[in-house]
Amino acid sequence: MTTAGRTVLDPATGRSLTRLPDTGAAGVDDAVARADAAFRGGWGDTSPAHRGDLLRALATLLRDDREVFAALERSNAGKPTARALGEVDFAARVVDWFAAAARHPVGETHPAGPGMRTYTDRVPVGVCAAIAPNNYPLLLAVWKIAAALAYGNTVVVKPAPETPLSLRHLVERAGELLPEGVLGAVYGGADTGRLLCAHPAVGTVSFTGSTDAGRDVARRCADGLKPVSLELGGKSPVVVFRDADLDAAARAVVTGFTGNTGQMCVAGTRLVVDRAVHGAFVARVAELAAALRVGPPEDPATDLGPLISAAAADRAAEVVEEAAAKGARVVLPPGATGVRHDLGGGFHVHPAIVDDAPSDSRAWREEVFAPVLSVAAFDTDVEALDLAHDTAYGLSASVWTSDADRVEHFGRHLRAGMVWVNTWGDTEESVSVSGMGRSGYGRELGLHAVEGYTRPRAVWVAHRTGR
Repeated sequence: MTTAGRTVLDPATGRSLTRLPDTGAAGVDDAVARADAAFRGGWGDTSPAHRGDLLRALATLLRDDREVFAALERSNAGKPTARALGEVDFAARVVDWFAAAARHPVGETHPAGPGMRTYTDRVPVGVCAAIAPNNYPLLLAVWKIAAALAYGNTVVVKPAPETPLSLRHLVERAGELLPEGVLGAVYGGADTGRLLCAHPAVGTVSFTGSTDAGRDVARRCADGLKPVSLELGGKSPVVVFRDADLDAAARAVVTGFTGNTGQMCVAGTRLVVDRAVHGAFVARVAELAAALRVGPPEDPATDLGPLISAAAADRAAEVVEEAAAKGARVVLPPGATGVRHDLGGGFHVHPAIVDDAPSDSRAWREEVFAPVLSVAAFDTDVEALDLAHDTAYGLSASVWTSDADRVEHFGRHLRAGMVWVNTWGDTEESVSVSGMGRSGYGRELGLHAVEGYTRPRAVWVAHRTGR
């Protein structure tokens, strides 16, 4: 049983792509029941080798349907073609990696006396609810799906209501490979997600999204004493010293705040720059950002596609205008008269730099999820670190310097789950990542992902010592 249909839009044009009904309580019950039956019916006891074989087949499916997935991400999420293809490739690598990780040893054998064997191991949780965001609809859902399946769980995935199409295709195609009920989907907004969180047969919840939504997920899971992994928002600093490779740093800053049109939880949206190079460095960043082409996702020359919604584009403009009213200097590409970019009815924006951003402005304090960079200058290392930490978030941070002592100091003291030194944005399927502060908790990718999708046990086995 479903509720009224929801319009799914093309953010590049604002036009309807299709209508997809929200999954109501009965539909959520059915999806979870099928996943629970599949887990209890044998999936949870399948060998790691068998699960690995099926995951490798799933990775092959992603590669075989690469163009289809990219086209869905382009039309439904506004991603330029090259970016969409790269994300499908990354998703396939993640699935391959977890196919192998399923056989990685876990547990320990402990010393015991005669007649006793004592060991620890890990067992699957059961049904995992995977709640995915709209900025990387396929990729971030696959991070969750691949890990959960590798360790013997079944999955009910809920895509963001704005971007369900690539995940719907994945679930439908995966049904040809996986046993019935092992991977299912429900659709809709917060109400559907809350039903999943509250369902007694859901054993764990993995959520990626905003910090406010993450709080709601955590509260609802707490009612059922249900473990949850939260990958939430960010307001990440990029700290640039005068002795850095300034051209490389400028390129990284531009990538960090405009990548995926700024719709990244790790986006480097706060530039903390040495006052000695502040003016020249901001000018170079502005020059590089202005060279990026805002355009339709299907155009190979497009660098920045649209934001996900009209509301997102309106909010970006409001945040920049508010900062300007508070005294910030706003730098837009030449010819731009505002943040909004009128292009074919879509939700496009220009990259914007908010120089000398007031510390009480939303541009400095809030996650905007748009290509908006806020800038503050520093005079000392202590001030630089203080500005970097002037946020409640702690997802990522980057520092640029050629001073070895400073590299060690900032590498050690930056409070963020991901720290990049003289680089930005590196992510690998083999490296576990997480956040601090209001950026959440729990691990994605790498060997430590096992902690979120299994539970440890201690086992004592008594046996006869003689005949």
